[in-house]
Amino acid sequence: MPKVSIGEVDLWYEFNGAGETVIQVGGAVSAHEGYATITPRLSEHYRVLDYDHRGYGLSNRPEQQYTLSTWSDDLVALMDALGLEKAHIHGGSMGSFIAINFAAMYSERVEKLLLGAGAVARCDEMAKLHFRVWQDVASAYGVASEELARELLTKAFSRAYLDSISEDALLADMRDVTARNVETDVFIDACQAMIDTDVTTSLDQVTAPTLVMVGSEDILTPLDMGPEGAGARYVAEHLAQAELAIFEGSGHGHYIERPEDSIDTILRFLQA
Repeated sequence: MPKVSIGEVDLWYEFNGAGETVIQVGGAVSAHEGYATITPRLSEHYRVLDYDHRGYGLSNRPEQQYTLSTWSDDLVALMDALGLEKAHIHGGSMGSFIAINFAAMYSERVEKLLLGAGAVARCDEMAKLHFRVWQDVASAYGVASEELARELLTKAFSRAYLDSISEDALLADMRDVTARNVETDVFIDACQAMIDTDVTTSLDQVTAPTLVMVGSEDILTPLDMGPEGAGARYVAEHLAQAELAIFEGSGHGHYIERPEDSIDTILRFLQA
């Protein structure tokens, strides 16, 4: 099991495929497993680097405060350790929050930037309330609880998708992936990191061509947030070079609801 030591923390990583490198940054629930529908086809064309960020999955989970800056600094250290001067950076869900922050802090290390299921520069009050509910439920019941799994499902997917899948199967999968990949205290910190996010004044530092992806039915990190927020449309309109892709009918989890459309969009953007 390959790992890289970043200070006192060992980060798990895995390469698949060959060619230009695409680094995939995991989310708040599923870590690298969130790209299970993306990595196989993407690695037919690129060298895909999946890794688990600090506190998640197969990497070390030290007791500390976790922030977007912590994870961004770890990513550049991982690239240094693996001899990667530049790479395409792909973030989905919370990984998108990290990817935007990383691209603003380390713009010279990014070839192209891909933001899926969570291209947010600043949360509005509704998004903050969603994440605070996640914190409260996780604190009361734990990350592996059925209570949290139900709450996550209502924000992860569209109504149509939830109606099409067995509730028991969805609950079991959500509980399993969460239990494998994150502890309660880290999950609560991850929610707080997203609540605290405000990179609206840093978007001009992101110089890489960027693909912004969002489901039309995403209620967690929507195309358009309230007046206090800055969602996917805002991000796309305030970057120097950005393309906006909207997956009609899909919720937050468009990598699961619309996997073929998602990967086709990603490949078209990277190959342009």
